[in-house]
Amino acid sequence: MATPPPQQGSVPPHQHNPYAQQGNQGNPYAQQQPGRGNPYAQQPQQPAGHGNPYAQQQPGAAPQQPAGHGNPFAAGLPQQGGPGCRLCGAQPAAQATVRGHQGMVVMMRSLSVQGPFCRDCGTATVRNMSAKTLWQGWWAPMSLLLTPITVLRNLGPRSTFAALAAPQGGFRPPLDPGKQVRRRPEALVVSVPMALSLLFYATFIVIAVATG
Repeated sequence: MATPPPQQGSVPPHQHNPYAQQGNQGNPYAQQQPGRGNPYAQQPQQPAGHGNPYAQQQPGAAPQQPAGHGNPFAAGLPQQGGPGCRLCGAQPAAQATVRGHQGMVVMMRSLSVQGPFCRDCGTATVRNMSAKTLWQGWWAPMSLLLTPITVLRNLGPRSTFAALAAPQGGFRPPLDPGKQVRRRPEALVVSVPMALSLLFYATFIVIAVATG
């Protein structure tokens, strides 16, 4: 069966109709893709801290500066983890007790100074207290026995301080060790007390033997 020819004057549907529904082409109000051309549309989520200079850095992102870096006042302070000298603050320092003795006829007194001390401050303390003990420690009956014991006990701290390295740092210069004990005037005074001490013990032994 043959198809009848189109009638004259007939127009296909929607042709020349400005109000006919068209595609999105040329329609500014047509629905667009999500976020396309919309500055207020939600942007893709950025990694944490992206673009934030104050965000916490990832572990290992930058090397950690050592303690006291950039601090001009940290150079002269003792290092952490070790004791500083109690008199000047220098290191290295050792813990020790230096002793002294005083005899006062009918009374006597024992002295002690505890560390830590650096090499120079410790040596100066040992020499000063030992020298004073040699001329102040004999003037009581029991002091004749305690004075030489006190001086001998200071030999241990003296060896400890002598084994230390040169003091460094600190908030003040270390003490001057000064002359050795045997080169000081106090060492000359010890001859008289020593003679009296020997006379005392000799007399005690003679009386003990005689009455024995």
